[in-house]
Amino acid sequence: MGKLAQMCYPATVMVDEDRALIVVSGGDTLLDQATQTYLAGMAPNTRRAYGSRLGAFFKWRAAQGAHTPLVAQLKEYVSYLQESGRGPRSVQAHLNTIKGLLRIAAALEPSLAAGLPQLELVKAPPVRGEVQGRRLTRQQALTLLQAPGDDTVKGLRDSAILGLLLVLGLRRSEICTLTWGHVAELEGHKVIANLKGKHGRVRTLKLPVWLWRLIAAWGEQARLEMNNPSARVFLPMSKGGSVVRARADKGITPHAIYKLVNYYTARLSLPSVKPHDLRRTAALLARRGGASIEQVQLMLGHASPQTTSNYIGESLNLDDNAVDYSPLSL
Repeated sequence: MGKLAQMCYPATVMVDEDRALIVVSGGDTLLDQATQTYLAGMAPNTRRAYGSRLGAFFKWRAAQGAHTPLVAQLKEYVSYLQESGRGPRSVQAHLNTIKGLLRIAAALEPSLAAGLPQLELVKAPPVRGEVQGRRLTRQQALTLLQAPGDDTVKGLRDSAILGLLLVLGLRRSEICTLTWGHVAELEGHKVIANLKGKHGRVRTLKLPVWLWRLIAAWGEQARLEMNNPSARVFLPMSKGGSVVRARADKGITPHAIYKLVNYYTARLSLPSVKPHDLRRTAALLARRGGASIEQVQLMLGHASPQTTSNYIGESLNLDDNAVDYSPLSL
């Protein structure tokens, strides 16, 4: 928190006599406490992203020098982000992060609550038809899934990881923290039980039998502590193909999964995708296969079905589009 604290907290929040939220210099205790509360429990990558957005805002605000009402400052900041070339989704993410911090600050200091409704006056630019990220086709996803093979220990591990990304849509952080205690049986089905995801949301996911067998084969071939519920499922491996047991308590890292995906997609000359794009691919393929938006939402652990719809890209379905229903042609 040290560097982040120095970057983010040249200010504190107050309510003036007109009940307008303002940010003034000095007295950083409240924002320090609010930010620690806000970021607590987030996955490392999420924490870095949120911290970066907060730091960018306070750095910009410090350069303005004026103690204008916060709503006016936020509107100016939205304009600044747009002029800097950021897209609607990026501006939306920055604004929502700042609003989230201010709501936490108001929860810690009730006198600020009177000014919170004013935050609704600041709107991010609407997102209209913008497709976020990339998605692989069914054949591309299958080619990627088959790439590692199952004739080596590393192949088993990598296939299982790609399966969790492409079929269950797990986040990298969720794969890294997966333990053998999560792999369970429920109502006659193999599942990943009580998986804690983003914002503390907990979900239980059905494991396809083939994927469960792949994970089990990896554990057996790698001689892992499969009977230990707190032991990590996925461990790092050396370049020589041996399991790095010295890191058994920490497991594989998110960056290692990033490199894994990059290696196989490059080797197969597939489109350059990130692990999160495979999560979008899982959502798209499940939806195209007949799953409802609600089912996909539960699988991904989203709070809003709109977020799930954005992942799928339903607003721009080129295989089943409105123009396909027009009776006109030449």
